[in-house]
Amino acid sequence: MSDGAILTRGSGSGESLSDVVVAVLQRRILSGEIPIGTWLRHGALAEELGISRTPVREALRILAAQGIVTIAPNRGAQVNGQSGQDIREIGEVRAELEGFASELAADRMDDAQIKRMTGSWETFRESLGRSPSEQAEQWAISNEEFHSVILEAAGNPYLSLTINELRRRLPHNLSFAAYAGNSRLITRNLKEHEAIADAILSQDGPRARRLMAAHIRTSIDATARRVEQAAGETPRR
Repeated sequence: MSDGAILTRGSGSGESLSDVVVAVLQRRILSGEIPIGTWLRHGALAEELGISRTPVREALRILAAQGIVTIAPNRGAQVNGQSGQDIREIGEVRAELEGFASELAADRMDDAQIKRMTGSWETFRESLGRSPSEQAEQWAISNEEFHSVILEAAGNPYLSLTINELRRRLPHNLSFAAYAGNSRLITRNLKEHEAIADAILSQDGPRARRLMAAHIRTSIDATARRVEQAAGETPRR
């Protein structure tokens, strides 16, 4: 998905524009498109993304608070990046919390939420024969809907706040870059979602928790390995 499409979609999703810019920059940094050490300039980014400097400035402040960039007065922000270890440590926490959310959702999900959960991946399945860019865009939409409706159904606002903060540090839609061009990995990812949905529909909370935690760990490991390879590091086994 293009960054312009991300900005357009994000503006109507309830996210602030600065949060959407954070996600765009995180994706670029983690993919190696923006190398570690690069200086990010407010004006240049605002012009490229077609937005004002204010959300760019706020996005860089968020990234600085996360340790991903270092802001220098009158120079901009220099990229520090996230290591594979950083990504795995965030993922360990997210796996446990999203697993817990799935267990709660198994008892609490209503009919409308069930329809959204199952419909998200039926829609993605229909995109499998399309171009890689169309497939990536549909995956991002379906993945967002699937995880968000489970968290919504869990019905715990404190759990939602904690998970959303972790997603700000490491957006969950980054993992598709590690799957792109590999139909086996994409199919495996789809089957993992279907298995989680089946456990929730069966009201088997412990199984839903176990499957979601394993799914998050798999996705995080794929992202971490991609970052390590881009940095020329040996991926951890």
